Amino acid sequence: MKTLISLILFLFISISLFSQGEIDSEHKILFRNEKSYGINLNSNGYGFGYRYGKRINIHRKWLFEGNFNIVKHEKEKKITNPYSLDFFRFVYGKTNSVFNIQLGTGMHHELFKKFDRNSVSVRWFYTGGLTVSFLKPIYYFIYDEITKEPEWKTFVQNTPWWYIYGKKSYFYHLNEMKLVPGVYAKTGFNFEFSKTDKKLNMVEVGFIFEAYPKPIKIMETEKNLQFFPILYLSYRFGKVESGYYLKEQDEGVSTSQNN
Repeated sequence: MKTLISLILFLFISISLFSQGEIDSEHKILFRNEKSYGINLNSNGYGFGYRYGKRINIHRKWLFEGNFNIVKHEKEKKITNPYSLDFFRFVYGKTNSVFNIQLGTGMHHELFKKFDRNSVSVRWFYTGGLTVSFLKPIYYFIYDEITKEPEWKTFVQNTPWWYIYGKKSYFYHLNEMKLVPGVYAKTGFNFEFSKTDKKLNMVEVGFIFEAYPKPIKIMETEKNLQFFPILYLSYRFGKVESGYYLKEQDEGVSTSQNN
């Protein structure tokens, strides 16, 4: 994951500095409010998010974002129980399914502007805010040595893997879900390579740090973290919401007017 992010960062900075291409004759939007959606691959899971950028000036925007992430433990590894009827696969020792929701604000700075169709706009950004992790207990069909019958129960330390025959649907026992609030900070680089000035296509790489008042319990058999350093890679797409052009628009709106 680190190698991939480093390679993409180097590639897009190189393109932004040295690429030449077809001159873009489209009327440029000088001040832009933007909204975009992102699909994220994190070093501890995956997710998606929404971001709105409100212009301050030609180079800076206020950012408002919301993200949803599925969180995995670094030691998760699926095994198969060959003694079960359907060769049940599961993560041995996992006691909670975890996802989080992040809500934050921040700022973006445009470092290199895009002037032709084949160039890349490079932006540096930072955001931060609140995050809440949701912990949903996992119920397994586990053989009980006392009753000599399988029963639905949560994972217990030292339970033999061959005692586990199945797992309940995620939507059972939702009333037992626990919430753990925390904070997060994020920073990274955004590379915008759209062919038109009204659409957004971007690759983003960055770093997230999450902190909670107590460890987020994912595994029963492994150490669980309270502080999460996370690398991520994201593809973002969206559109320009409003702004005004450098030249008069084809529709005849003056540069002195806002859309």
